Amino acid sequence: MTLILEKGKLAEDHFIVTAELIPPRSWNPQSLIEQAERYRGYVDAVDLSDNLLAIARLSPVVGAHFVKQVGVEPIVQINLRDRNRMAIQSDLLGLAALSVKNIAILGGYPARVGTEPNAKEVYDLQTMELVSYVRKFVDEGKLFDGTLLEEKPTFTIGTVENIAGKPIKELIDRLEAKVEGGTNFVRTQLVFDMDLIGEWMEEARSRGLHERITIMASILPLRNAEHVDTALKIPGIVIPDSFKARLTAAESKEEGLTIAAELIGKLKDISGIKGIHIRPIGGAEDSVVKVVKLAGLEPVNTVKVSI
Repeated sequence: MTLILEKGKLAEDHFIVTAELIPPRSWNPQSLIEQAERYRGYVDAVDLSDNLLAIARLSPVVGAHFVKQVGVEPIVQINLRDRNRMAIQSDLLGLAALSVKNIAILGGYPARVGTEPNAKEVYDLQTMELVSYVRKFVDEGKLFDGTLLEEKPTFTIGTVENIAGKPIKELIDRLEAKVEGGTNFVRTQLVFDMDLIGEWMEEARSRGLHERITIMASILPLRNAEHVDTALKIPGIVIPDSFKARLTAAESKEEGLTIAAELIGKLKDISGIKGIHIRPIGGAEDSVVKVVKLAGLEPVNTVKVSI
């Protein structure tokens, strides 16, 4: 199963495009709404990040309501750092009530990197535990303690996967366990090294995982050479030195967008990768539409859908 979209299922060969939408550090949702409107027609769905980089922001559950109001499909992130199992169930029930159909489960960056370094990290559940609980929530209509709901909710479940830091076999063992547990789609950590993602996908294909879930690669449009240094602080990121050198030597301020478009072109050629997830972190929110256009990705509103 791939992402559930309100207006129907995308054509089988459609290359999926999603983008991260970062809720504001404000109760006023206007900036979030305006950003969603700019993305509309260029992405299939947007991820509402959950206190990204350990910084308190508008609730992604609330943000999903406003995003849906402007005709954009939301994927709501649920990070394990900030909530115990009771709070997570409350959010899931709220999302079901809002008819949000897609969620993404992730650990969350350590509290020490954000604005509240002394915040208590929860991690009541591990990723695999929550995937299993949500799978029963969806398939059997049961809360985590076994309480049966009157009606089963509808969700697809997403997770995030590192492609570096451990032997490829161990990384794909972890991915396979998530697939067995009920994950529907995964996004890789940010991709810059084509050899690395190629090896990761080769092992995933050898186990047939690309046929069981939707695998998407994450892309960060780089602004400049300094942005490379910032990105390298994110755990699990590998950026070849050639990219920083290229950005340093570039005369155009849009060289990073060109790099992102080139990477997307190469990712489309890797068998088993069915889409990209654009993460405009570090002040690159205006780059999403530009990258989609540069990469020649078909706007969503011209894609044929089957109802």
